[in-house]
Amino acid sequence: MMGEEGKTCSCSNHWIPYVSDLEYDHLINNQMSFKEQVIVVCVSSSSQTNKDPSEDKIEQLYKRKNKNRSMPCAQGYLDSFRLLKYDIASADAFTDHKGSLLEKRHNVAPGMFLMYIQGKLLFANYIFNGYSKSTTDLQKQIAKTRSDYHMGYCLPGDFKFRNGPLFNSTK
Repeated sequence: MMGEEGKTCSCSNHWIPYVSDLEYDHLINNQMSFKEQVIVVCVSSSSQTNKDPSEDKIEQLYKRKNKNRSMPCAQGYLDSFRLLKYDIASADAFTDHKGSLLEKRHNVAPGMFLMYIQGKLLFANYIFNGYSKSTTDLQKQIAKTRSDYHMGYCLPGDFKFRNGPLFNSTK
């Protein structure tokens, strides 16, 4: 998308590939995977000094999944899920706008996860399965997200995370 047509996959089998604003909608909406593959987007920020420990666990899962692959994107075509990272600090590089697309669109923050199937946003939260950020709960959430997709559930296109408490106290 940056003028490098015909280039083959250059993704690492050790690090989750980053997606920028320039290619985000194209990758999410234009069937980069098989019909029911869940695209898991891990939101991070390279400007934060304190890294979320769960990011390391997700990176380890990615490494285990792709350790014998020379081209993880192409070879992961039929996997049940695909992991991508979105760095809100640098996502707007190579675009004509300032500020990250997902901050504007969904009010995301580092530590959040988004899950899509065929361009539909089905999950958006800080924790998986209502419990934690463990890889076990990630895999349970992926299964639940796929089930929600089959039931026809999805979040609206204008879905936004709320800042602050979910309920207003009237005490």
